Amino acid sequence: MIMEPEILDRVKKLSRKVNVVYVATADRDGVPHVAAAKGMEFLAEDRVFFRAWFCLETVRNLQENPKVALALLDPGTNEGYQLSGEMERIEKGAILDGFAPGAEEKWKGYPQAEHQLHIRIKRISSFSSGAHSDEFLR
Repeated sequence: MIMEPEILDRVKKLSRKVNVVYVATADRDGVPHVAAAKGMEFLAEDRVFFRAWFCLETVRNLQENPKVALALLDPGTNEGYQLSGEMERIEKGAILDGFAPGAEEKWKGYPQAEHQLHIRIKRISSFSSGAHSDEFLR
């Protein structure tokens, strides 16, 4: 999908300003989960990248169901965007010193590895805590 440069610029600007992006996933049965991440980077007009210590449920959901929604919101101005897309790949980055495979379950879901998410954005819509349209921005 070709993103309009002005819309993409507004999303990038807001991402830098608020720094926190909410990452919504669902497992194969559709049970939702929301995580928060910092430092979304744009690799291309329709691709973003995160490097974060995502909780195990987020990682597991993306492995079962690659569909994802990202939400950014500036509570001061109520400007926000929802980016809907699909995870293209997930990779382990940094690993805790003393990494023990399988220990995440014993540690109640705390991750032992930083994960890198590569997401392809398919559409962008407005997002707000007030009245807003879910019409896709082109």
